[in-house]
Amino acid sequence: MRWKPAQQGARGRETCTAVTSFHPGGDLPALLAALRAQIDRLEQGQARFAPQAARNAPWRTGLSVLDRHLPAQGLQRAGLHDVSPLAPGDQPAAMGFALALALCRLDDGQERRPLLWCRLAAQEREYGRLYGHGLERLGLPRQRFVTVSLRKPADLLWVMEEALKSGALAAIIADADAARADLTVTRRLSLAAAAGKSAAILTFARPGASATASHTRWLAGAGPSASPPDDVLAPGPACWHIELTRARGGRPGAWTVEWHHAQSRFSLVSGISHRAIHPRTDQNGADATTRGPALRTG
Repeated sequence: MRWKPAQQGARGRETCTAVTSFHPGGDLPALLAALRAQIDRLEQGQARFAPQAARNAPWRTGLSVLDRHLPAQGLQRAGLHDVSPLAPGDQPAAMGFALALALCRLDDGQERRPLLWCRLAAQEREYGRLYGHGLERLGLPRQRFVTVSLRKPADLLWVMEEALKSGALAAIIADADAARADLTVTRRLSLAAAAGKSAAILTFARPGASATASHTRWLAGAGPSASPPDDVLAPGPACWHIELTRARGGRPGAWTVEWHHAQSRFSLVSGISHRAIHPRTDQNGADATTRGPALRTG
């Protein structure tokens, strides 16, 4: 019995590593030691690639009914996404949902890079500046994000593109001017995100934004927050009505979700059952499909 060296590769230049020859009656302990050493080298090589494989794991929301509408690999980890308000005045809700999506990305144990939040001065005057304590309540530590405010939309887009190409950031959230963030500009941002292996999320101030090169497009509006059972006057977790209007390789859908900052995950609000939501109806109620407005989930 003999193990022969591997033949030359298809290109005729490269050869695979020769396999150790084995002869009956040879030095069996030495052969076993050589095989163990080879196995150790292979395992060490796999260990070096393990962190990279973990970094390339799918970016999901953690809510199975929602993730089933996303492509097989989940949200594009190095790509562009955008969130628009569901109705006029819902821009803060769209920003909060965009942050929740980014926090699902930052929750990756292998991701150590911070988040950059680019704001337009005009939108800060209309909706207010970022509030550190509120961001911490949503799950974003203040030491993990940097914010910058700019007056001109063109300057913001330039800063965002250069920051994406640097590869120093896990994600970037940015205010977007629909008149400036057209298909050509967003295509450049998508390419920059792929080059820097970073995620980018644009938030529009008004519904009805024009076509973009985003991998996913969302609508988000504020939903009523349910108070905790031990204090009916206290605010509950953040709640949004969201719609996935476009997803490459996925399918549209609509949900009402809550955000749990401690676990960095979403959950459906109570009252949703059988693809419908009904006020004052228990999730397992008998009339869950007989009356009330329907909520499409795909």
